[in-house]
Amino acid sequence: MKVHNHDYPDHKTARQWAKQGFLPIDGAEGIELWANQFCQNKYIYYGPDEVSKATPDQLSNFFRFERENRNQREKEKRKHRNAELIAENKELRKENNLLELSLCELERTAIRLMRNVDISPEKSADTIIIDTETTGLSELDDELLQVSIIDDAGNVLYNSYLRPLYHTSWKEAECVNNITPRMVAEAPTIYDEMPKINAIIKAAKKIIGFNTGFDENFLYFSGGISWMNKEVVDVMTMFAPIYGEWSEQYDDYKWQNLIKAADYYDYDWSSRPGEAHNSLADCYATLYVYNKIIE
Repeated sequence: MKVHNHDYPDHKTARQWAKQGFLPIDGAEGIELWANQFCQNKYIYYGPDEVSKATPDQLSNFFRFERENRNQREKEKRKHRNAELIAENKELRKENNLLELSLCELERTAIRLMRNVDISPEKSADTIIIDTETTGLSELDDELLQVSIIDDAGNVLYNSYLRPLYHTSWKEAECVNNITPRMVAEAPTIYDEMPKINAIIKAAKKIIGFNTGFDENFLYFSGGISWMNKEVVDVMTMFAPIYGEWSEQYDDYKWQNLIKAADYYDYDWSSRPGEAHNSLADCYATLYVYNKIIE
């Protein structure tokens, strides 16, 4: 017959007494009891007359082994978790390296395509006007949505929407350029169109734009297209002193946007296809403002 702890309700284990600030006295033998009918182990239980009030040092010494075991278990847990984190980081680095290699290979393939495929532009001109629309303002993080190029007589040399490779939405930019993901869903990518665009730029001697640095950076970082050694005219910087708004911060004339420049010269946006912030429409407006400035 098993004798359980509930048969001696006033008896407790040494640990249970210690939790209440008591410890077994010297020579206390206690009683070996089953903790309950479900427990498979027996423990020594002490009655109230076998314990006495313990000092803090005595209690600290009593629980030292338990603390050390607990600390050791925590160390083992941390060690195991650190090993898991190291393994996860290695896997992430491996995935990132593969992604970087894939992107680099994609860029190298695109550049080889641009260099090795000899494409003569169907239309070319010595002087071109170029404009772009993008998913945002960062040439490193954002992508091209539209590229348009006309000549100085207003003839369209190139005009196409472009499908981003990585972006699926661009809410802020969409509010400005009105180009939705659906509009570019079936469009070619910059890598598809890069040889055509590059051929037109390569054939040109003079490039005109509004904030040309923005367009140049996007074309270069998105498709490796460069217009080095070309005469570049930035209508934005030409118009700034004409409008005459001074910037104390930059100690120079403040740059104005294309809409303000076009309105200054009474440009009729309806005279050409598209609205402001469509890159083709912006090409026509830029050419108009440029001609007004040099008149």
